[in-house]
Amino acid sequence: MDPRRRHQASAGMTKGMTLLNRLKQIFSENQIMVVLLGIVAGIVLPRYFQPIAPYGTYLLMLIFFASSLRLNLKELTGYAKDWKMMLLAGGFMLVFLPFAMWLPPRVFAPDWAMAFLIMGAMPTGMTIALIADLFGGKTSLALVVTAATSLLAPVTIPLVFWLAIGQVVPVPVLTLFANLFITIVVPFAIAAIFQRKAPKLVKKYDSIWRNTAVWSFGILIAAIVADTVGQGTIVLSARDIGLIIVMLIYIAGLTALAFVMVWWRSNAEKATLALCMVYLNNTLALYIANRYFPDSRLMTQLVILLLVINVLLPPFRWIAAHAVQLDKLKTKRHK
Repeated sequence: MDPRRRHQASAGMTKGMTLLNRLKQIFSENQIMVVLLGIVAGIVLPRYFQPIAPYGTYLLMLIFFASSLRLNLKELTGYAKDWKMMLLAGGFMLVFLPFAMWLPPRVFAPDWAMAFLIMGAMPTGMTIALIADLFGGKTSLALVVTAATSLLAPVTIPLVFWLAIGQVVPVPVLTLFANLFITIVVPFAIAAIFQRKAPKLVKKYDSIWRNTAVWSFGILIAAIVADTVGQGTIVLSARDIGLIIVMLIYIAGLTALAFVMVWWRSNAEKATLALCMVYLNNTLALYIANRYFPDSRLMTQLVILLLVINVLLPPFRWIAAHAVQLDKLKTKRHK
């Protein structure tokens, strides 16, 4: 081969490798982008991802197992013992938040009020521990909040609905506890045994556990979105879009309130709690809507809220990353 052509080919390969390395670096630093990829894949390719939807429980178990392998068990018990923080978080999320999300649309857009009430009354979503890890937050704290709010939800949800609309909505307690046990307790227990019996092996393949959890989460999001899209066309009026934008700004204010609520904690911990307040158990929300308020429009509204919240996760991640960085700077100053 001519030396000049060989040099050009070598330069082209070098540029290609540089671009690939940059893309890898961007993805490794912004793995929350997998949420957007999952949403896009679910919308564009629903027929490929919709068949995966019935296996969501198994994906959740895999996500929790891989995430739990990276947990600090000592840190986990420490958070569980902080009753002041747990009391504030539980009260804010399960009592204050449902009414705070329900009252504005109840006054200005009654046809959307029920959707916001249902969404606001839910416990923290099951995949929050992984998302907290992607944000640079505290995975152990997210797991504790998930368990605590899920255990309290069977009591608070019927009370909230009775006070708001005068209707008792019984929560499927056994089903909720069974899902909690299968998707959280079992994977966590197995991961804890692995951590104890083979700590070096767990540490050695840390990146594999993380990537497994991340991509499983992306597939789960794609399956949920594909299943939703496959049920019918989502149509929004200009009024609906305006309402959603205004309510998102309002919810952002509630999230900021949740952030400052535990002022004595680090920014990483406050960001984790704030995230727990907005990333709710969508599966339970859709179940309650379908079981007790069978209305196709209500289901569509809940699906829209689910999609919008997931789309907003990357921006939330950038804000949380900045807060965590402030923690690191503060630590350096004290050294």
